[in-house]
Amino acid sequence: MKKNNQIKKIIISLLSVVLLTILLPDFNLNVSAFDDVLWDDYSIPSTRQKPRLLDNANLLDSSEEAEILEKLDKLSEKHSSNIGILTVNNHTGNIQDFADDYFDYNGFGADYNGSGIIFMLSMADREWAISTSGSAIYAFTDYGQSKMIDEMAYYLSDDDYYNAFNEYCKIADKYFDMYESGNAYDINNTHSSGENVRALIICIIAGFLLALIPIFVMKADLAPVHMNANASGYATASGIHMDVHRDTYLRSTTSRTKKPENDSSRSGGGGSSIHTSSSGSSHGGSHGHF
Repeated sequence: MKKNNQIKKIIISLLSVVLLTILLPDFNLNVSAFDDVLWDDYSIPSTRQKPRLLDNANLLDSSEEAEILEKLDKLSEKHSSNIGILTVNNHTGNIQDFADDYFDYNGFGADYNGSGIIFMLSMADREWAISTSGSAIYAFTDYGQSKMIDEMAYYLSDDDYYNAFNEYCKIADKYFDMYESGNAYDINNTHSSGENVRALIICIIAGFLLALIPIFVMKADLAPVHMNANASGYATASGIHMDVHRDTYLRSTTSRTKKPENDSSRSGGGGSSIHTSSSGSSHGGSHGHF
């Protein structure tokens, strides 16, 4: 009897080991499916705690990562605003809140009077988010963010993250240049002053060339024409006949259309939307899927 009990205990122990072997990997997978919390605590540090590129999802190889990070560092110094990228395998909560908290609790607002932008990718559900702070809120308007994602969408949908991040750097540089010149990229302002000058020059040159075409055509038509000494060449046997045309003014009509009143509750659709993060900081931003 005792021997049977011992055998039962051995069998139960072996089954327990087998079950643990099967269940523990799943448990570890579920735990590791979410990236570790990417900030130490819920207080805002006095210095930046993370590099401007944190590729936790390993979307870039080492050389690509070094190149993009160098661009982000140079652009951040050029525009006195932290320009960053974050990639994760997964995240907890709303992705917009996560991006805002990552910015705040890693001290990205400690430099440059709080100005900065984070572009975040979360791969599990293929989500993206933008979080802006300080002057970057106004450099990256709602319309500007939408157009930036449109420009990056092809690369993101094709899993070409290296070129997507290069496009992000190029557009960020343009938006900050325009903002610093006094005209942020927005619905009614989609070209920088340099682009406007180039467009004006091109239009002037094109207009001048187009104006020359009819001149050369008319000149070609006049090539066989010679000047006559008198008007006899224009007269017929019956003489010269002239028609007289007269315009007579009869009446005038005036119509009036009431000008519609301004609707103060409607906006022009431009500018930047602002919300408050868990730290109490103001942020602009947007999010979606790719």
